[in-house]
Amino acid sequence: MKQNRKHAQKKGNRLAVSGKQVMRDEVPRTLPMLVDQLLTGFILRFQTTPSWSGSLTVTYQNLLDAWLIAGSATTAYQLFDFVKIRKVTIRAVGVGTTSTISIGPEASVGVEFPGLVGGQFGSGKQRIGNGMGYDQPAYVSLRPDALSQSAQFQPSTANAAFIVRAVDGLRQPIGAALIDVQVVYKNSADIAPAAIGTARAGMTPGQLYFGGLDGLALANTVARTVFIPQV
Repeated sequence: MKQNRKHAQKKGNRLAVSGKQVMRDEVPRTLPMLVDQLLTGFILRFQTTPSWSGSLTVTYQNLLDAWLIAGSATTAYQLFDFVKIRKVTIRAVGVGTTSTISIGPEASVGVEFPGLVGGQFGSGKQRIGNGMGYDQPAYVSLRPDALSQSAQFQPSTANAAFIVRAVDGLRQPIGAALIDVQVVYKNSADIAPAAIGTARAGMTPGQLYFGGLDGLALANTVARTVFIPQV
């Protein structure tokens, strides 16, 4: 009898403790912390146009202008407030050029993270890739150093984020080179949306659009987005 009573008492204690644990989990004394902002990874892809000069210095404002929301037919705002870079990749194929020099379809592509802002670690990391022929493109892919400014969240500024290059064997600009920029975007409730740097036209208010890598409109950008809708 005593053993049965002890067993029942232990079982009741376990049930009581279990009940307390359930109640504690359902009604916690300390509420969990929440994040009130949007954070998303994204890969932007661009294609060089006939306006491409062979190289381009891309700023943080350019990257934030690359994904925008229309406020009216002619005004638009950056969708996010901060951006950091994961990786930049370029692919390009050279073309045979008629000249006094015999030259095949050679292509050279390059990426550089200059980091020329005083007081910030930039490292000056760079890499070049080459390709010969049409069957395999010139290819280069480069990540910024983990502690460099490009790898940290940056606001919309005119500071250089990275430099991209794509030229043929005669150092002439290569059109239709593909540039992939892997980024992470983040917004903030305490920052008013920033207007994009270059005016647009014919937009639908509230519509999301993609812009060029240089922040310019579709008609005159040197590296247009491959995404739709673009403006």
